[in-house]
Amino acid sequence: MQATMATNTQSPALKVGVGFGGQTDPRRASIEAAEIARAGLNGGTPQLALIITAGDAATDPVPMVRSVLGPVGIAGGVTTGVFTEAGIASRGVLVVAFATEGDAASGAACVGARDLADAGRSAARLVMAGWPFRLRYPRGLGLTFTSTGSPLPFLESWRQFMGPKMRTVCGVMPGPMMCGTATHGAVASVACLEASYATGLGYADGFAPEARPDANALVHGTAEATTTALKRLDERLVRLVVMFESAARYEALGALARDEWAGVLSEVGDRAPCVGWLCDRVAGYGRGLQPVDHHGALIVAAMGDAPAVSG
Repeated sequence: MQATMATNTQSPALKVGVGFGGQTDPRRASIEAAEIARAGLNGGTPQLALIITAGDAATDPVPMVRSVLGPVGIAGGVTTGVFTEAGIASRGVLVVAFATEGDAASGAACVGARDLADAGRSAARLVMAGWPFRLRYPRGLGLTFTSTGSPLPFLESWRQFMGPKMRTVCGVMPGPMMCGTATHGAVASVACLEASYATGLGYADGFAPEARPDANALVHGTAEATTTALKRLDERLVRLVVMFESAARYEALGALARDEWAGVLSEVGDRAPCVGWLCDRVAGYGRGLQPVDHHGALIVAAMGDAPAVSG
């Protein structure tokens, strides 16, 4: 079975292209997804890409994606399921490509470390080293991935360097591979977009590990998280919506998992590409969101245009 998705969105400072390849061969799927994402940039030159692979943890998709997009910074990892505008898929490759223009910067890092706290410090230093002329505390959106444990040690040390204005979401990925480097043993992979973009985060509470939550209540919580993320863009044009969903929440939803995702797509509508993936655990920080590691939680991140600058 093959499934593809092509979307594009652009602004004076940011273009986003999203592609999904559902080919059985992961190499072909990676190339297909990258080509669709590149077409979605509408002529923009990509600087950064997210790669999320589902159903295959042995094949490194980075060489195939870079053969299409060029020498872009890359972050991502392996999951058990991705969410696209075509539905929920347990196999395939998702590529989200970013092209920045004007007073904007992007950065990516993939690091190995003795623990996640050290990984957060190392990743932040690497990204900041590529922005020698930015402010001490940059602003924008960080999408980060770790391979094990709680996301909190990573986020806490990351925030010490990045500061409070870099709103960040971290997902602990089910698969062992971090995208972005050929070095074995990487424990964290990060991607950052730095500029005066409008960003919004919405959080849905989890539940006790031993609890049997009401699936309808979980669907409602996800819908509220999506609405919150979009409202925090202050009515600026939406450019991308991303959902980090914990695997425990997805399992608890059962047959209503598709209804949950359909509700997110309905809320976003045709305003912007909307994608997501399953994580073992999720956490983040930003406006209205404190870093907590709660079983079964969900985070929705939205990115919109920078405010207009009057001449």
